[in-house]
Amino acid sequence: MTDEFRSLKNEYAGFSMSEKAVNEMEARIDQAKFENRMEARKKHIRNWAVAAAAALTIFIMPNMNASMANAMGNLPGIGGFFQLITLRDFHADNGRQTANVDVAGLKSDDDKTAKKTADEINSEIKSLTDKYVADFKQNEKEKGFENLDVDTEVIDKTDKYFTLKLSALMTQADSYQENHYYTIDINTGKQIQLKNLFKDGADYKTVIRDDVKKQMLDQMKNSDEVMYWAGDTKEDQKEMDYTDNDLIDKASFYLNKNGNIVICYNQGDVAPMYMGALEFTIDNSTVKDLLK
Repeated sequence: MTDEFRSLKNEYAGFSMSEKAVNEMEARIDQAKFENRMEARKKHIRNWAVAAAAALTIFIMPNMNASMANAMGNLPGIGGFFQLITLRDFHADNGRQTANVDVAGLKSDDDKTAKKTADEINSEIKSLTDKYVADFKQNEKEKGFENLDVDTEVIDKTDKYFTLKLSALMTQADSYQENHYYTIDINTGKQIQLKNLFKDGADYKTVIRDDVKKQMLDQMKNSDEVMYWAGDTKEDQKEMDYTDNDLIDKASFYLNKNGNIVICYNQGDVAPMYMGALEFTIDNSTVKDLLK
């Protein structure tokens, strides 16, 4: 337990606490313990571009499973410009630790824009995946996390967009999940960012931030088991190194089948670890006046 959380615990102990307060205190302490183990790893993963060259010098380029690649490449309906291909196929089991990595990327031979999009996305996915595997191999030597599962899937394809989702789950006594989303305009072959959905000059960040925060506060009112840092005091938020701007700065997104924006956060970004990876749907009516 860190000194700051020991102090927090002692502060709480000096008062008569409600059951909710006890649960919140325990959640903070559990989170601190887990984050101490995971923080260095998270920072390393987020700096994947810097680490990519080093990772490639240590590990052999991933073997291509031909039958799997052909099967994935022939999946219908992913989008006019793209096919799926295998980027990494890695499996390990030493009786104590297991790794299952089945990662797809994108292929496009017909359009320069789509090919550039595929190359950029594949480069990031490959670098992230190589780092996950590298960390697994290192932790295998050091008896670190016991299981690694990494995969990709196409989610919520519409007639305008599809999203390729990369998910990584590291499990020991606790678990940590990290998701990455790559949303592509089917008609242009371009990857889109959140800002691309809105009119120039539209204050979409404030609207989305406020809507997500409202959803969080509403959930907390309805359940003592739900906890988000958006509901904490300013003092507590400072303790957690959190501001409401994190609701935008740490957000990923995809578009669901109804065309609504889904705002996503990795585990531990805007709430205690026990809350897991999070998603909040922004109804189109909330942002309709701002959309292109």
